[in-house]
Amino acid sequence: MEETVKDLPRFFTTKDVRKMLGIGNKACLELFHRKDFPCMKVGRAFGITEENFKEYFKTRRVYNEENDNER
Repeated sequence: MEETVKDLPRFFTTKDVRKMLGIGNKACLELFHRKDFPCMKVGRAFGITEENFKEYFKTRRVYNEENDNER
């Protein structure tokens, strides 16, 4: 049975991740270089599957300065 493009996992690039998270290039590259961030490197480009991206952020909490002051 042949796989179609619909059957393949969706990949997000660093540009996609920057846009979704509203972060800059430096912060994005730091994220992609974390040992616990489940990305892949192909040549010079990084990518992460949609499934891995959702799972990673489902298990992480993000605090802003307001939340930090309340603790």
